[in-house]
Amino acid sequence: MQRVRFGLELDGERGWHARDALGESTVGPLGFLSLLETQLGLTRAAPSQAERVVQMRECLLAARTRGRFYERSFETDEMGTAATLLRWRDQWYEHGWYGTVTSESGSRLQDMAVVEALARPKVFPSVGERLNDVREALEQCRMQVDVVELLQPMQEFPAAWRRVLERLPTTPVTVLSETPRTNEGTVLQALQCALLQLPLGQPVGKVRWRDDGSLRVVRAESPLAAAQWLAAEIRQTPAADCVLVIEQAGSTVDAALAAMDQPLLGLCEPSDFRPVLQILPLVIRLLWEPLDFRALMQFLTHPVGPIRFYARRRLAEKMAATPGIGGEKWQHALRDIEAHYGTEGGEVLADIQFWLEQSRFTETEQVPLAYISQRVERLAELFRDGMADEDALGRAPWTAGYYQAMALQRVLHSLEQQGVQRIGPEPLNRLVSQASSYGSDNPLLGSEAGAYCRVRSPGAVIDAFDEVCWWDMAAIPLPSRYPWSPLEMQGLRASGVDLPDAGLVLERQAREWLHPILAARQRLTLMLPKSGAEVHPAWLMLSSLIEQPEVLDIETLLNTPDVDQRTTRIAHRPLPALRRWWQIPAGAIHGWERAASYTSLEQFFFNPYQWALNYPAKLKASALLDLPGDFQLLGNLAHRVVEQLYRQPDALSWSAERVRQWFDQAVPKIVREEGAVLLMRGRRADLEAFRLRFRRSLTVLHEIVRGAGARHVEPEKPLEGDTPLGALRGSSDLLMTLADGTQAIIDMKWAGNRKYRDKLANQTHIQLAIYARLIERNTSVWPAVAYFILSRPELLTSADGVFPGATPIIVPGSSTALLWERITQMWQWRRRQIESGLLEVVLEELEPTESVPPGGALPVEPLDPRYNPFVYLAGWGREA
Repeated sequence: MQRVRFGLELDGERGWHARDALGESTVGPLGFLSLLETQLGLTRAAPSQAERVVQMRECLLAARTRGRFYERSFETDEMGTAATLLRWRDQWYEHGWYGTVTSESGSRLQDMAVVEALARPKVFPSVGERLNDVREALEQCRMQVDVVELLQPMQEFPAAWRRVLERLPTTPVTVLSETPRTNEGTVLQALQCALLQLPLGQPVGKVRWRDDGSLRVVRAESPLAAAQWLAAEIRQTPAADCVLVIEQAGSTVDAALAAMDQPLLGLCEPSDFRPVLQILPLVIRLLWEPLDFRALMQFLTHPVGPIRFYARRRLAEKMAATPGIGGEKWQHALRDIEAHYGTEGGEVLADIQFWLEQSRFTETEQVPLAYISQRVERLAELFRDGMADEDALGRAPWTAGYYQAMALQRVLHSLEQQGVQRIGPEPLNRLVSQASSYGSDNPLLGSEAGAYCRVRSPGAVIDAFDEVCWWDMAAIPLPSRYPWSPLEMQGLRASGVDLPDAGLVLERQAREWLHPILAARQRLTLMLPKSGAEVHPAWLMLSSLIEQPEVLDIETLLNTPDVDQRTTRIAHRPLPALRRWWQIPAGAIHGWERAASYTSLEQFFFNPYQWALNYPAKLKASALLDLPGDFQLLGNLAHRVVEQLYRQPDALSWSAERVRQWFDQAVPKIVREEGAVLLMRGRRADLEAFRLRFRRSLTVLHEIVRGAGARHVEPEKPLEGDTPLGALRGSSDLLMTLADGTQAIIDMKWAGNRKYRDKLANQTHIQLAIYARLIERNTSVWPAVAYFILSRPELLTSADGVFPGATPIIVPGSSTALLWERITQMWQWRRRQIESGLLEVVLEELEPTESVPPGGALPVEPLDPRYNPFVYLAGWGREA
């Protein structure tokens, strides 16, 4: 005997006990339709929703007369309009439509009938049309089904289903018991009696609350706490006859079960955010001009991609410093990549050229479909290779990516057949989203043996269970109103469309909410969301029947005597506290022969713990790469402009006007190659502000250089040499040789007029002193030193008479040579401390101790914590 239990809420659910019965099926609409089509020989390969939308688009396009109701929306968003009207059409067919309307129907319905005449042979059948085919086949064939048990009244099924069911042997089955299922005299039994009386219209009194264990109402202040509590309950009674009602956030429950080594329920939703499924959308975002550099950085740092890993990583490092494609630094990165891959280097460079050095298109000109197809086909090949993995777990994401790429490829082919040659960003993004709509399951999070029965829809609980637990009774969306006017609704009814009244839909939904409550035989557990959150309508109904229900906060269970049975105690280990000094073994840090730079010496002098973690310990900050911030970006661009200006052979002879002309010609190229984020949408104002501000600053700088009588300028001059501090190296922004043969150093800063003025006034301009010492080592003459502030042009110098028009900052009795002596004393003092095993932690929240630099050394100043990646390794809280 072939028996089928059929209900509207049963697809993908497990709200009944497994039965050891041959020839018995419990199915929902999709499952029953598949069974019917299989037995009748009507199975077919279903296309993606994106393909059906494109098919509908063709029909809407052909039906245009400049008077159709949808045409204005269609001109703005073809794919969105097609998707909406396709959804209307599918809904009508499921509720009984045959594709025609009466002559009295409104203009919108008349237009839809015209479209339908075109769509019927072109658009892949909807569920309603497939049911119509099944009904026609049943007139000639007999199903191998002896009885179909209907778990809802016949009138609640959509019209297309009713027409099929009328040709099958059906019998109604009562899911809800007419008598309470639980023990006599319990609060749960009283509640079930009250709920059974509600549909009969009988007066219902309040249910008096009693803590007899048959009804529990608990609340958690977070879904995570609720999930952990539920997982602990399941671990205590793993073999209980229980069903879980989990309408939303089921993946949180599965995560808690996994943490407690319990069988998973399989509630993880498919996601289109799996890594492999992200590649195609990123590739599409790279097609447009201006280039989206955030998408490019995501493409390069993604764990998978069509370009090899080292090449992506190297280019991402380049983008993090100088975002742009082309130019000297881009070519340098390409040479590194080619050398890394050796004989395969040419192939890797060809991939980079294909994916990154491609033509790009504006929204106005749009992108050719053939151009997109090339890239989608290359991705499909990549995914196809991944599908060769013998491990099912490794193969699953590549399979999902392949189906996503092929779905979009078929859509593009359909558009080409419709005569479409180009497409804009919005419809293309919509097609990609629809091609990815099913997402990808995580093979590790499927349902496991021994898991509790569970449902997402309360109406899917169709058997009685000893225990029912309704998890997280938060508010749920209610059915929305139909988008058609009363006149159109009347026209649809006249055309055979039997859409259920909104009130009847709500009534059926409310009746389904009773299923879990009436199914409980021994205990019902209701879990409420946090205080103040909107609750489920079912709880509003129940709370109106129960007199002063007692709600137990899950967090209070941590104080109960049986807490040890529910939790695992972990010994408290406080975080290390902040302290001014770290003690390490004497001589643990060595390697003083390594070359140092200004950056390392600054940390060595002013925050030794930061220096120790950064250099001797070689700890590295997160490897996550990102685009540079505005401060760094604008500073880098300004430095690059100055460098290129003074690499021009005759730049020193140029007038201010000639510099401005060169600037206007050079900056667009420099920005494209090293600061192209300023060309992105929403950044043009920032680019113009930079251009106007720095154009003036560059002119001021050039006049200063010429006024000083410079006969030679070396930008980004490498400096290195041996000193009492060991080997030092650095790079001066501008090294000028003056007319009398002396030299001067200008270090450029984007901002900080007051900060660098104070450095000169306080004789703490260490960077300039180090560069000056490296020059003096070769020339025996100390050069003049200066800062130039780029954003607000100002030259700050301690040299008198070198830069005409600049007011020097003179400190009596000081000089760069004396500052170098102070630096040397500071270095010797810190080295003695560190060799003895002491590392000072210099942070603003820590009071200085007896550690005082020797007379004449530099004062200790806290460094900016924003540039200290180890700030949280120093400790937390107050100083111990």
